Amino acid sequence: MNTKVLKLKTFLLSGALLLASSCGNEPKLPEIPGVKGPAFNVTDGKVMISVKLLKANLNVGAKVPIPKTKESYFEVSPNVVDGGTIVVFYLDIQDLKDINIGIGDANTLPDGRPIPGIPGGTLSDSLRADTELLDMSFYLHQKLFGFFIPLGWDTNGFGGYWNVVINKKNIGMLGAVSSDNDGHGAGFILFLRLDQLKDKQFNQLIEMSKRNPHLVY
Repeated sequence: MNTKVLKLKTFLLSGALLLASSCGNEPKLPEIPGVKGPAFNVTDGKVMISVKLLKANLNVGAKVPIPKTKESYFEVSPNVVDGGTIVVFYLDIQDLKDINIGIGDANTLPDGRPIPGIPGGTLSDSLRADTELLDMSFYLHQKLFGFFIPLGWDTNGFGGYWNVVINKKNIGMLGAVSSDNDGHGAGFILFLRLDQLKDKQFNQLIEMSKRNPHLVY
């Protein structure tokens, strides 16, 4: 093989490994009772977010479009490794860039409680789309994209919110909504900052994943 070609391939492979080093691992976040993750990856030009719900048991799987998007979807299936249920989101970058909700509304959690990590607990000028599968809700906003998954178990008062930092970049916020005194109302919420879609290194990784279909970075 030509030496120059070999050096070029080595360089490209090294770059791919460097770009991928920020994906595929769970950020250092507190452990939410009954939840493992989220883990972030990139595949086929989409951001892949995996969340394991260790105490939720579904006997069937489903693939469902994310409301108000064209190419984004999520999959729910039994988790054969750890038990429980795994939820995987596939977020198309262009979908997120094209989000246009118009005037929008002021939205809270589905039951009216404040959203952790959002000033005043209310996300103004947003759209909340509630779904039947796992009673999951999606939040669409000019600067944020998020989802809320109710947890059907008592978290014993555990709650709070934390920045999600990958490769020294703040990409969003993870929130844990604590259960009430009766052991109900707990939830897992994640918001992603859409301004991170402009990150040069991130876009290089997205393009590389498009050129190498079916690989997970």
